[in-house]
Amino acid sequence: MPLLCCPLDQLSLLRVSGPQGADLLHAQLSQDFQHGPPEQARLAALLNPQGRMLADFIAVQLAPQQIGLLLDSSIATAALQRLSMFVLRLKCTLEDASAQWMRRGLLGDTANDYPASLTPPEQPWSVRRLENGALLLRLPQVGSGVRCVLLTERDQPAQAALQAQLAALPALSPSQWALQDLRAGLPHLTAATQQLFVPQMINFELIGGVNFKKGCYPGQEVVARSQYRGTLKRRMYLVSGPAAMQPGQELVHATDPGQPCGVVVNAAVDDAGLGWALAELKIALAEQPGLHLGSVDGPELKLGALPYALGTPD
Repeated sequence: MPLLCCPLDQLSLLRVSGPQGADLLHAQLSQDFQHGPPEQARLAALLNPQGRMLADFIAVQLAPQQIGLLLDSSIATAALQRLSMFVLRLKCTLEDASAQWMRRGLLGDTANDYPASLTPPEQPWSVRRLENGALLLRLPQVGSGVRCVLLTERDQPAQAALQAQLAALPALSPSQWALQDLRAGLPHLTAATQQLFVPQMINFELIGGVNFKKGCYPGQEVVARSQYRGTLKRRMYLVSGPAAMQPGQELVHATDPGQPCGVVVNAAVDDAGLGWALAELKIALAEQPGLHLGSVDGPELKLGALPYALGTPD
């Protein structure tokens, strides 16, 4: 198929600038920001003291001493305010740079579908800086497709030709883009799901979003205890059914209809009208038939397959 393009207006980009910006993120998020190559994107979570996720980010180095944080737009303002509380005397600033940086999703069957000027990185989560200064981040993808996020500066003259090239590409719908995330097992928090999950509940440590070797950060003790001392009772699964689903919707199981057994994390509808979702569920009930949306009288859901093993780091 030809290379497809999708505007990612549902994502905001926060920018952390200054010589101590990485120090701020290292102290507040679940990821190591003091080590690792700059051409590698990182997943990270912002937690409350109880270990519940307030936001999840894809962190990308935009320039020396500049880190961009991609997250759902519905929680961007709250996340910016939360992180700004901890700047104090650190030499860094935070701002919402969404108006300056355009976000687009690109999808091709293979790397050969990309023009030479947009040759994607070879590995998922790797970032390539193009000659004109734009950034190309390769995402994990199920199957043979090659999926990337392209970050371009809106008012950068050197990128004008690229902007025109992108405008001419066939469109990919936001729903189709969201389906790629679901099938790859990549969750994203929204306003409807803030503070519902410890990272392990939505498999965040399995996809590289938690570094267990770094120092303390808010909620770290709860995350470490869940990893090393407790037995996880809830995980995230891929589910499908005949109805559209929404983040925050409750799921109920027929064996225990009086209380919810899980919640929808992210959802989308495919071209055939089938609803798909990543859903956090009680492990003990997840693989038993009888899972329903909303109530036991709601649409019945089926379990799908994630591209990584639950309980084993990816």
